[in-house]
Parts: sequence; structure tokens; C-alpha cells
Amino acid sequence: MKILAFGEVMMRLNPNGFKKMTQTDSMDFSFTGTGLNILAGLAQNGYDTTMLTALPDNNLGKTAAANIRKLNVSDRKISYSGNHLGIYILELGYGGRPSEVTYLDRAHSAFNEWEVSEADLEQALENVDLIHICGIALSTSAISRKNALTLAKKASEKGIEICFDFNFRASLNNEEGMTSLLAAYHEILPLVTIVFGSLRDLQELLKIPGETEEDVVQTFMLNYGIRIFSGTYRHQEGNQKQLQGFVYQGNKKVVSDKITYEVWDRIGTGDAFVAGILTGLIEKWAFEKTVKYGVYNAVLAHTTVGDSPVLSKEFVLNYMEKQVDVIR
Repeated sequence: MKILAFGEVMMRLNPNGFKKMTQTDSMDFSFTGTGLNILAGLAQNGYDTTMLTALPDNNLGKTAAANIRKLNVSDRKISYSGNHLGIYILELGYGGRPSEVTYLDRAHSAFNEWEVSEADLEQALENVDLIHICGIALSTSAISRKNALTLAKKASEKGIEICFDFNFRASLNNEEGMTSLLAAYHEILPLVTIVFGSLRDLQELLKIPGETEEDVVQTFMLNYGIRIFSGTYRHQEGNQKQLQGFVYQGNKKVVSDKITYEVWDRIGTGDAFVAGILTGLIEKWAFEKTVKYGVYNAVLAHTTVGDSPVLSKEFVLNYMEKQVDVIR
């Protein structure tokens, strides 16, 4: 199984521990992005993964590429241009205090100014079985939106299955930008077969009517020809945080149990869920096992530092069956 992901790679900066920016004189850095995180999770499970993106043509871009390779994700389809990489600063929350993300100039990153040719996009799809397109690419620039839509059309023409996630970021879309974003949704969704999102995405962004979640989701899937729709619910009972996953296929809905979790690093856990669900679909597991695995993959991702999943399929499956304090 060969999987390609299209999306922006960013540099994450965060103060050590749970400090605020005003409390530190130094920050750790790493490289991240929805597509990269998902590929990292899939690479842990032995699949052939490749990142399609643009990085700056300087030492920062080379460092980012080295970190991509470190995650066992191929960098052979990465282009180098410009001199800027999108950055976000993460101030990790603790207890009841939420984490805070501050974005720095994503619009002028190499990825968002990358005018890739249709021929290069078509070449990037050679020998690919599954492609993931990050919904954020529809928001960050007109250029990245055009690239994403062109890539989706070419993948669809080749019969390559396309996975898409909404990943909507309100901070990246003003009122004027929402018009272009909605037009892009209507253009890309008929081309994709696997979608990750939430009821809020369908109701508030696409304005799909329905009295129940099931009504809304069924209308969405029928309107756009979606094969799989999946996502998570987050619950809180007292001081306990709980995660639950769901998968829709046709008229069938499978929901996992609520799994209690603790948070060390919240960012990237949704990408771990996506990687888990895709793993189940690739392995042709029953949906009950697939959604359970996706939830546990996300729950465990809350316990590791950094955005990208680092735990193998075997580790997660063992944890699902038997939870121990020490593995010897």
C-alpha cells in the first residue's frame, strides 16, 4: 500500500514543560502538519508513505526534510523554493487551562506560494494507492487551494481513492475567505470517498439540514458520494476526559466505547485517530475493530510529546487488550 499526503509542513515551537511564552527564554522545535502526522502514523505500521509538499530552499528546509525522513516518511516528492516555512507556537495547557496556538505568517510559506505544474502533480500520483489531502490547504492561500483541487481531480481521473479532512481553522478564514472556501468544498467533495470531520462541519460549514446527526450525515454522504465518514466525540464527566470514535458507511454507523484519557500533549491526536482508521481500512478489519483501534491510537497519542504518532500498530493492539505499567 503506497500512500501520498498533500499538505503544508510547519515548524512547531513550544516552551519547555507547560510554560507560557512570557516565562521562557528558549523553545523546542519540531516539524509537523496534518498530512505529515498521518503519514508518520501509517509509516509506523509498515506502509509506504510519501509527503508531497514544498519546503524553503535553505538550511531550514533541509532540516525539515531530514526530520520527515526520521519519521520514516519519504521526502522524494518534496520541492524546494522560497525561504520561509510556516510556524506555529504552542503553549501547552495543563489541568483546566487549554493549550494555545499562535500562527506566524503561513500565507508566505514555500508551500503556500508553490506554483506546481499540472504535469508535476500528475507525476506525483504515479504508483499511488491512496492520497490524503488536508482541508487546511483550501484556506491558507489561493495557490495551495488550486494545487489541492487540481491534484484531487487528477487522482479521481486515475481512480485513486482520496481521503479528505475538513480540519477547519476559523482563524485562517475571514468572511470573504469563507465564500471561496465553501466553493472549494463543493468542488473537492464529489471527488473524494473517505472524509474525516464532525457534525459541526456539515451543519455550520456546508449548511446541510437534518433533525439528527444521522440525518445530516446520510444527506451529506448521498449528496457527495462519500463511502466513509468518520470522526470523534470528546466528552467530560467530572474531571475525566473521554474520547469516542465513530464510522459511517452507507446506513451503518459504528461507535466505539468512551475511553478515558489523560493529556500530556493534545496537538496531533486527531491525526492519530485518522491514521488509526486508515490502518483499519487498509487491513480490512471489521468496523468495530477499526474504530476501537482509531480511538486507542488517539488516546495514546495524548501521552506522547509532539504532533506525530510514534507508537506502532503492535503496541496499540496490545494496549487495547491488556494495559500494563511496564513492558519488559
